[in-house]
Formats: sequence, C-alpha cells, structure tokens
Amino acid sequence: MQNPHGLYLRQLLTMAAKRGSLSPLRVARLTWGGLTSITVQPEIIRLLRLEPYAQIAQDDPRFAFKYVTLEYLAHGMSTSERAASFLWHYNRLHAALPNPLLRQIMGGTIPICEISEDNHCFTISMGMSKPIHNEGEMSLHLLVNGEIVFTLAFTIVPGWVVKSKASEVLLISRIQGVRGRYEEISLATKSLWDVAPSPLLLAAMQGFGKALGIEEFASVSSTTHRYSAEIDEEFAAHVDSNYDGFFEALGVPRTPYGYFSSPIPLEDKPLALIKRGHKIRTKQKRAFKEEVQNAFASFFEKHCAASARVF
Repeated sequence: MQNPHGLYLRQLLTMAAKRGSLSPLRVARLTWGGLTSITVQPEIIRLLRLEPYAQIAQDDPRFAFKYVTLEYLAHGMSTSERAASFLWHYNRLHAALPNPLLRQIMGGTIPICEISEDNHCFTISMGMSKPIHNEGEMSLHLLVNGEIVFTLAFTIVPGWVVKSKASEVLLISRIQGVRGRYEEISLATKSLWDVAPSPLLLAAMQGFGKALGIEEFASVSSTTHRYSAEIDEEFAAHVDSNYDGFFEALGVPRTPYGYFSSPIPLEDKPLALIKRGHKIRTKQKRAFKEEVQNAFASFFEKHCAASARVF
C-alpha cells in the first residue's frame, strides 16, 4: 500500500489546486487534521476504494476530508472520534445494503413513504447528505408536493463516540425546517394527524435503525451542536427549540456528556399522563408514527436481507 501520508497530501493538494476550491487557511487546517489522524488514513483510503464511494470521492474531493473539519457532526469531538464516525457509518452501510440500493442512496434520495391526504402528496425520502454539509451523513426529508420542507440528518457512529455502552448509535446532528416553507410545514402537520415533522422523521429514522439492528439513538443538544461555540442569540433560540425543547418534551434524558439518548424504539409516555380529551388523538398520532416506522423498517429489512457482506 502507498504511504498514507503521501496519498492524503496528494489528494489535498489536488483539491486545493482547483480554482476557488479551498483557501490557504482551509488547506492548513485540513493538512493538520489529516496529520493528527494519520493512524486511520489507511482505513480511510481502503474505504474510498469501495464502490460507490470511490466515484463520489473522485467527483467531489471534499467527501474524503469531511471528518477532518472541526464542525463535523458535533462540537467537542476529537479528530479520532470524527474519523471513527465517518469510517463506521460508511463501512456499516456498505456491509448492510446491496450495491444497487447503496448507489441509489448515495447518488440522490429514495422516496420510501408516500401519503396522499387532502389532495396533497406528502413524502418521506432518504439519501446521502450533500457533501458540503457536515451535519450528518444521511438525511431524511419531508416533502410536500415534491418540495423538501424539513430535514433530519444522522450518522451511524460507534457508541463510544457519544459515551454510550451500545456498540453503535444513530447520532442526530441536524433537525431543521427549510426557510420560507412555514405554510407547507403547517399543512403537513395538519394533514398528517397533527404529527409535526420532527417526530415524524424521528419515527422514520428509528425504522431504519430497527432494520439494521441498531438499538439506540442519540442527538446533539445546545451544548454539543456543531455551532455551539460560536452561536448567536437568534440561532441559540432555534437550537434550544429544535433540540433541547423537542427531546425534553418527549421525555428523552440528556446524558452528562451533552447528548440526548434513548433506546430504539423510543418509549411513549403512559396514556395515564395524557390530559383527558386528548387520549384518542394521541393514540391516532402514535399509530400513524408507528406505521411510518414500520414502513421504513420493512423497506430496509427486505434489502438488508439481500446483502450478505460482513461488517
């Protein structure tokens, strides 16, 4: 095998040579990140020789350097933790999914769950996050009449990265609506049993986790969000609502390390704690979320069963 130091630097210089691709400061940061993670470079190189990753790395060299950046996934992660997360996620997908499906997911988005209601089409799709985004490797999207209005991004990471005893965890690092799509988000919530996009996509993600045998999910919080160190007042309110407020309302505990953590599937609050007059609606909402979760689980269980690769 070629010297991983040389291969990394050669790839970096090739990307830097492209006009406007990287600033000198960015090159310096990536170079330092690569040198501090040199022990995993042979594994990164081996991973990027696999299809369809090899083609992606060739088309967009930034893909090979995502884990090096300080804003990758969560605030406070070390270079080794970021590298381990990147490797675990893509090795896990390659082992679990057959090549045709993996190529489709990496190349775009797959509509997995479609609901027609009130003369509108609501779709939940899944695909690789855009390479320029560092807030998770996989994205779940809620679409209203073909337009993305809400996104939840996650990564399959080894449990030790988030200080969990589980062998692997689905780490949520982005929960965000699309700017200017408030009316569509409200329409989706009203039409889909008053289930808002966040719990809807959380249910879909848990279905994916169940199919792969992953028994725990975690999420960043206001202290571990990747922008927490430089957060402004307006964005701080957004993070507090979308992460802390959301998971606290669900009863998901926060760990001492700044992550919300829950078994898959998330246990609902006992109906005895639901206010009188809301129980019937609560049951309907839970049944709908369970349908979505099962739809994702069934889709990926069918395809995972067709893949015989070992992770």
